[in-house]
Amino acid sequence: MSEKKDFNLTPGENEQYKPVKADITCAKCGRKDTLTLRACVNVSLHPEEKQQVLDGSFFQYTCPDCGEKMTVVYPLLYDDMAKALMIYLLPDQTEDALSKLNAQQKTWSEDMLKAAKVCTMRAVRSINELAEKIKIADCGLDDRFVELSKAFVFAQFLKQSPGTEVVQVLFERQEEKDGLVIFSKEGKKFWVEFPEGLYDEVVSMFEERVKKESGTEYELIDAGWSMKILSNINKS
Repeated sequence: MSEKKDFNLTPGENEQYKPVKADITCAKCGRKDTLTLRACVNVSLHPEEKQQVLDGSFFQYTCPDCGEKMTVVYPLLYDDMAKALMIYLLPDQTEDALSKLNAQQKTWSEDMLKAAKVCTMRAVRSINELAEKIKIADCGLDDRFVELSKAFVFAQFLKQSPGTEVVQVLFERQEEKDGLVIFSKEGKKFWVEFPEGLYDEVVSMFEERVKKESGTEYELIDAGWSMKILSNINKS
C-alpha cells in the first residue's frame, strides 16, 4: 500500500469543517481522480466510523482501474462529543500550521468557545498518533501523563537495547496492561509494559506542573512536549 501526500487541498476560507476537494493520482496506473473528503468525523453521531479511523480504513482509497490501495492523509478533525475529545490531524505538521489552526478561534461562536474550555483538544501529525490518542482516551487516561510515562519507559528501553534505531513509539493497552509498542527501523516490534503504579506516580509528580502548561487551544502533546516538561523540571 502506498501513501500519497502530493495532492492539493483547496478548502474555502473558514471552511475547515466542510468537505474539501483533493486531486489524487494513482501511484500504480496514473489514474487521476478528484476526491470529496470530509474534514470532520463526529463519532458521537456516526459511531461506526470510530473503528474505521482506528484501523486506518477511513483514509484508504482504492483505485477503480487497477485496485491499488492508497492512504490519503489530510487535515481532519476527530470529534467525540461523549468524551469531550477533539483531535485535529495535521499531516507533516509545523508550528505555523498549528498557529493558524488556533487562530481560527477568533471566528468561533460563543458556544464553540465554551466547548473548547471543557474539551481535551489535541493536534497530531499522523494516523497512528490519532489512533493512539483515541485509545488513551478510551482507557480513561490523560495523554499528558501517558507521554511523560512513555518518556521514562522508553529511556529504560534504550538502555537495555543499545543501538536500536526507533522510528515510532505508541501507547497501547494489551490484556488490561498498559505499555508501549516500539517499532524499529529494521521492522522489529517490541512490547514494553509500564511498571506497576508508574502512571499514578507520574500524575502525582507532575500534576501541578502540567496544569500550568495546559491551555484551551489545540495542543501538540508528544515526546517533544514531554522532553520540554522534563528538561524544565531539571533546570528548576
